[in-house]
Amino acid sequence: MQAQAQLQAEAEPREGATAAEQRAAADAVAARAAAARELQRRQRQDPLQRERIAADGSLRVAPLTRAPPRPAVGAQEQPAVRPPGLAPAAPVAPPLPQERLEELVDMIAASRRVVVITGAGVSTESNIPDYRGPGGAYTTGFTPMTHSMFMKSADNRARYWYRSFCGWHEFAAARPNAAHDSLARLLRAGWVGEVVTQNVDRLHHKAGAPAERVLELHGTTHRVVCMACGHESCRHEVQAALAALNPGAAELVARIMAESDAPGRWRRALRAGTAGDARAVAPGGGGGGGGGGGDAAADAAADAAGGGEPLRRPDGDVELTPQASFAVPPCGACGGGPLKPAVTFFGDSVDPARKERAQELAAGCDLLLAVGTSLTVWSAFRLAKAAKDAGARLAIVCVGDTRADGLADWKAEALAGEVLARLAAHPRLLLPRV
Repeated sequence: MQAQAQLQAEAEPREGATAAEQRAAADAVAARAAAARELQRRQRQDPLQRERIAADGSLRVAPLTRAPPRPAVGAQEQPAVRPPGLAPAAPVAPPLPQERLEELVDMIAASRRVVVITGAGVSTESNIPDYRGPGGAYTTGFTPMTHSMFMKSADNRARYWYRSFCGWHEFAAARPNAAHDSLARLLRAGWVGEVVTQNVDRLHHKAGAPAERVLELHGTTHRVVCMACGHESCRHEVQAALAALNPGAAELVARIMAESDAPGRWRRALRAGTAGDARAVAPGGGGGGGGGGGDAAADAAADAAGGGEPLRRPDGDVELTPQASFAVPPCGACGGGPLKPAVTFFGDSVDPARKERAQELAAGCDLLLAVGTSLTVWSAFRLAKAAKDAGARLAIVCVGDTRADGLADWKAEALAGEVLARLAAHPRLLLPRV
């Protein structure tokens, strides 16, 4: 209704306008109305958006009626309650007050070019754990594979591919959440120009974001590169080759996944992290405090390279193949290798072309919106710094502290899905930008 009122107000002839100006204004309003109807028609046909985004823009799993009252000075603040249906890997945060949302809407509407940088906090609501969040991998003692570790040792590469093979099925099956869906809507409507993502899960693409307007700063696990000749291949093809070379591991993963939803039985689910490296966790926060953390015994078992400590199924009668015997295929182009996921490992350098393009986008925008990222790594923080140095404003949506808090013009500690869904459904941003 508010959007219709806005269109009607714009259709009113401006005092002193010529007949030609009045016709042009009427044509522009009609074009916007037609575009809005088409956008809404597509939204109604999109099952992901129907499932996650209500008509008023709130998440269906966490209705946003009003912000909780602020505690009195000196009173102990009560912990936020986890809404039913919120993914275990996602943090818990109170809803963003409406007046704070209006501030962000004002910033977006007044900006000529908006660039959004996303981090792992955008995908936690798809139950992909992050690294630095309250329940992230680092809080459970998880140590990611570094570039130098991967390259210097065939045993390390077997360890990586073994864990990645086990976790890929669930990682690749992850679905976009309200944050991805809403950001795709804002991209298509023209309110966001480009997205720079630190994530390697391709969930922005799955949500329908135009691929040419999404820059994968750290690459993607959906591609595999040969470190000898540079040939790239599809991860699904490599996964099939790994399964053919390691039938025991493939059979075990299939059996675990088939039984993973057995009611009333404690299980270890093989989940993939933000870099595609699998780690074992308990569902529903049973072993990870509700934040995607891992079970220490299961992680130790998954790390064992022929050391004799198995990762057992829920009934304890099956062991994973020792990693020392896990075979990795050669490159399909040159016959050599090693093969490596096309992602930037810790300790590696960002691809120069992607680095330069990200720098151009940050320096060329007048609003940089950082969502679900602590901006801790230099490849991300440098973009916030470049935007500020160029005179842009910086807005941050992140649960917890970030490296760029001192540079921010606006910050909210709220869930990415909540804020982006409410932005995409806001009357001032619902219609396509003209």
